[in-house]
Amino acid sequence: MKKLIVISLILLFAPVAKSQQQLVFTNYLLNEYYYNPALAGSDNIHRANVGYRNQWTGFSGSPSSLHANFYGSYKNERKHGYGASLVSERSGLVQSINMHLNYAYHININDSLRLGFGVRPGFLQYNINLYDAQLADAGDDVLTGNVLSTNALDLGAGLYLYHRKFFVSLSMRHIMGDAIAFTGFNDGLSKHFNLIGGYRFIRKENLKKQQKEIIFEPSILFQYVKPAPPQASIMLKTTYNKKFWGGLIIRTQDALGIVAGMNLFNRWSVGYAYDYSLGNISGYHFGSHELMISFIITKNRPSLDEEDEELNNSIFDENKNKNEE
Repeated sequence: MKKLIVISLILLFAPVAKSQQQLVFTNYLLNEYYYNPALAGSDNIHRANVGYRNQWTGFSGSPSSLHANFYGSYKNERKHGYGASLVSERSGLVQSINMHLNYAYHININDSLRLGFGVRPGFLQYNINLYDAQLADAGDDVLTGNVLSTNALDLGAGLYLYHRKFFVSLSMRHIMGDAIAFTGFNDGLSKHFNLIGGYRFIRKENLKKQQKEIIFEPSILFQYVKPAPPQASIMLKTTYNKKFWGGLIIRTQDALGIVAGMNLFNRWSVGYAYDYSLGNISGYHFGSHELMISFIITKNRPSLDEEDEELNNSIFDENKNKNEE
């Protein structure tokens, strides 16, 4: 009887664990590093992030996650990137801890276009906490104190093509996939494919005798994991003077959401996101919340070439705007 109950619970919650192998983020532009290891070292800074997501609040056993990561490049030279990340997630009786290291290498394609290659080896642990199960028979303590646990090695990789005005991110998670089996009740890790692309429309405005920069940034996150149908998240984000941003997002077959945030003291960033599911469970929860705090640990002053490029781009954009007017 006990064996039958344990097998039934595993069969019930294994699909949950499988579907949650990759987290869902509404504000994916604020956490691109989670999706692609090639992002490490793409900028001349070292950054540390801490974030929390509570999905489907008000729904019993709803998924929640806490993640932290750190990444940068050797001597802030934007050539050899590295990083580390830790993710803890819980969904119902299933709890997971993911730990990964990261290496990336970046090359110049031309004066303004760069390409990064990244790999991310790691370790995963999944636990099913049977002692939290609510049994129909209150006097049946057959499952009390039981924890089912399994471990696996993991590997991810990605490419990151980026320019001042646009970027394309392509990555794959759980490359080893079916070669690793969690238990005898599933077929291991599913391969996840992610594609993120965006374009920045940069406009300079003279407000109160001061030049302000406004960036309109449409972007898309395309995700696929077999056997689930492909899913796309489309975001329109606006950033004002590199300090404040806000945007709207729609996730196909799933949710609508908003994102907002600000930069503080040239080092701190705080971002918030909210989304509301449009699916069959919409009447059973109060939406999902995300909070992320980012801190720039070290950064370099722009080189003379970078300052010249920034000035030339500014003059070009200003002349273009005048001609359009």
